[in-house]
This record gives sequence, structure tokens and C-alpha cells, in this order.
Amino acid sequence: MLVIRLHIHQGRAQNHLHDDSVLCLSPITVYIMCLSSPSQAPDQSQATESRCNGSCSLDKKGNRSRSTTSSSSIINGELKKRGHSTVARQTKVPERELDDNLGYKEENAVYKENAVKGKKEPEQPQLFQDPEKEEEVYKPQIRWPDLGAQTFLHVGALYGVYLLFYAKFYTFLWVVGTIWVSGIGITAGAHRLWSHKSYTASWGLRVLLAFAFSIAGQRDAYTWALDHRIHHKFSETDADPHNAKRGFFFAHVGWLFLTPHPNVVAKRKVIDMSDLEADAVCMFQRKYYIPLFALCSIILPVGVPWYFWGESLWMSFWINFNMRFTWTLNVAFFVNSVAHMYGNRPYDKNIMSVEAPIVSLLAMGEGWHNYHHVFPWDYKTGEFGNYSLNVTTGFIDFCARLGLASGRKVVSPDMVKRRAAKCGDGTRFLDDEFAHKDQVWGFGDKDLPREDFAELAKMQN
Repeated sequence: MLVIRLHIHQGRAQNHLHDDSVLCLSPITVYIMCLSSPSQAPDQSQATESRCNGSCSLDKKGNRSRSTTSSSSIINGELKKRGHSTVARQTKVPERELDDNLGYKEENAVYKENAVKGKKEPEQPQLFQDPEKEEEVYKPQIRWPDLGAQTFLHVGALYGVYLLFYAKFYTFLWVVGTIWVSGIGITAGAHRLWSHKSYTASWGLRVLLAFAFSIAGQRDAYTWALDHRIHHKFSETDADPHNAKRGFFFAHVGWLFLTPHPNVVAKRKVIDMSDLEADAVCMFQRKYYIPLFALCSIILPVGVPWYFWGESLWMSFWINFNMRFTWTLNVAFFVNSVAHMYGNRPYDKNIMSVEAPIVSLLAMGEGWHNYHHVFPWDYKTGEFGNYSLNVTTGFIDFCARLGLASGRKVVSPDMVKRRAAKCGDGTRFLDDEFAHKDQVWGFGDKDLPREDFAELAKMQN
């Protein structure tokens, strides 16, 4: 925030404007305030500005802030007449055209926010606000029914693990199979299809994915995708449903039984969901979620072992409901917690999401999370790795061969290299075919850039 103080002296003006300018002209102080990008540490401001062009920042409320000019050229010149104010003109930086070939159009943007009908946004924010009021607004409260449900699931899951040692072999195979099927419903369905529109699925494939996601039992696909779109658009802000800055436990499971931040509630009302509202399969699953959950997540997984190979109904319930359900929950939670805290950031070091291979193994390819947050439309959700660490990509490719999936969106290698060089932490070029690319041994190396060579030649002269 730029603050210019004007003092009116009895006679003359002193000094001129600087970045943190103070004009001492009188005892009467006038504050002129203008919005700018969030402040940064002195040693990071230049690097961040050059890498991300001032457009990668979100404030604590989850609103994007943009800087239109550099801090060194905000204001120049002097007041021409005493008592006259200087009008600062802001120039709008035209948005960069995308270099990819995805056919992007503004009307097709997934994350476009809808204007609230009947309300107009204020042209200017209030100049003076009490900083303590915002802290008083949000006091998280425990939602006891949700906490009770999570406690029941996790305690019952431990009991289910114990019973698994005494269960029949077919029950073990059944629980593994239902975990994989429900996992595909999450990754290929709710995540890559309905949340990100990274590929197009036929009607039959959407029905299959809705069924598989109902086995997972993680709410309906519409609600899941809504919160996930908010998570991507407002990551690590108060508007993020599972904001990793609030700690591992909150990002992992605490967000499910604590009241959400008011900014989360507000963003749920403005995120564009018209594409899913036009999807009959998605809306059917949303409308009938309760009976579908009872049938697909409880009755079917528990009843099949009991009916077909005589497994104890008691054992089947704790193994095929509690243990299975809790396993899929926690694997999904690892993406929100572990994959936002422990790992490298090859594509954007300014965000919390990381590359976590162990999470990719458990979550069928969802652990390449730094890449995924930078390129959320890529149906692979990762640049490297084979099907063993990205089972979901193999499933989508298989469906494409059968004609059930199409329009798979990817990122060009050039786009990946540009973003990694611009914002990454440098680790991308240490463990792949680009290792040591463009490195030089010293003066005279033929790979020395021409502009560097020319500058060095001038310095020697």
C-alpha cells in the first residue's frame, strides 16, 4: 500500500516524491492510498517480480492482486502548484496471449467467476478499516456430528485392519478391488473430468465414473468439484477449503469437521459451475446422492462377500466399509497435506504444492502436485513417470482407445520448460534428459550465450 503524506508549510515545499514518499508541507496531513500487490521481503521482491510479473499473488481473502507498474517508477516529478494534488494514472497491462494450442477462449474458462445478480461491486474499497475486525469475524467451531463421523470411521478402520487377518482370501481381494475402482472414480471422474475438464468422456464412461465415485462416498461429484475448483483458484488463502498454511492436521482432515472460513462460503457462490449443471449424469448423482451412497458405498461392498462366499456380515462391514472408506479418504487427504508440504517445486517455487512420488503411488498419479497446480488442465497431472506411478492416466488412455474418452488436453514441452525456467526451484533440470542443459565450463565454452560473450568482450575492452 502506497501512502503519500502531504504537509502544508507556511511557505515552501520540501523534498520530492520517492517510493515511500513524504512531502512535508504542513501540519495538515492528507492520506492518499492506492492498492498494489502484496508487499514482499526486500530480497525477494525483485526476483518474484521478474519471474511471475506480479500476477501470481493472492491476498488473505483469496482475491487476486495485480501490480501494473514497478515500484521504482510509481511516481516521478514535483507538484507544479502549491495546494494542487497529483493525479496518478494507472496503465493496464494487456494480458499475455497463451502460447499453447488448446483453443482457449474467455467464454470457455472453467474458473470464470459469476457476478452476483442484483449487486454491483464497489468501485473503490473503503480507505479505512479496522484490522482487528477481520480477525474477529472467523472463529472456527467444531461441527460435532462431522467429528463424530470421522472418529467412528477411523476407529472402526483400525478394527477392520485387525479383522482382515481373519477374513477369507476373497474378501481381501474384494476390498482391494473396490478401493481401486472407487479410486478411479475420484481421480479420473471427480478430479480430472468434472473438476478440470481435462478430457471429454462419453455418456457411458460418465455413468461408470459416477458409479465408481459413489462407491468412494466422498460427497457428490458436483460438490467435490466445486470445492476443488476453489482450492485451485485460491490456493493457500482463507478462501481455500483446506488451506495448507493452517497446518498439516487442518489440511489433512481438520477442515472436514471445522466450520469453513467465510471466504470459502463466499467463493462457493461465485465459482462458475454451469458446465456441470449441464451434465445430466453429474446432476443425477448429486440429486440422488444419499440413496446412491447407501447402495454403492455400504450395501454393495458389504453384501457381496456375505452373499457370495459366506463372509461374516460383521467382519465384512468393518473391513469393506470402515477400513475401505477410511483408506480412500486418507489417500485423498495426503494430496491436500503431504503433497502441499514435503517435496520439490520444479515448476513454481512460489506455491506450496510439491512433487510427491509416494503420494502418486498411493493416489494413482495425483502426487505430481506442483505440476498439477501450474497446469491443471493437463489430463496426465504430471510431466514424468509411467503408468506405474500414474494409473489414472493409463485408464484414460485405455478409454480413449475404446472411443470412450477424447479431447485429452496436454501441455507442450516448450511451455513446461518456460514455466520451469521462470518460476521453478531448479530441480527439474537435475534428474531428466535436460540435466545440465545450457551449463558452461567457463570463458570460451561454445555454449556461452552470445549476449554474455558480447558483454564480456566489452568489459575486457
